[in-house]
Amino acid sequence: MEEFFLDIVYKNKTVRFRVMNPEAPLAQLMTNLRHAIGNDGKLIFDFPSIDSTGAPLDYFFGKEDPEVHEIRVLRPRIGQTDQTLADYQVKNGDTLCLVPDPFPG
Repeated sequence: MEEFFLDIVYKNKTVRFRVMNPEAPLAQLMTNLRHAIGNDGKLIFDFPSIDSTGAPLDYFFGKEDPEVHEIRVLRPRIGQTDQTLADYQVKNGDTLCLVPDPFPG
């Protein structure tokens, strides 16, 4: 199986991230990314768990829709179904951004 990479953008930082299992649910991929360690031994991205107002934050992957140039949020679940990269036509080498999403406490 060929290697699968995504360019992940967050806070003006872009990291090429190797996805071990592109068929994994998006929630699992986000968990893996949150715990990913760079060559320097530090977390690749700093994910604040609360925003500036103190509201808890969750994170989603987002992908730019080339037709309208807006970021489309890739929801990890629709109903009872876990979503994967394939459900959103994400391909090897695509660029995704991280979208912080405050949720009511």
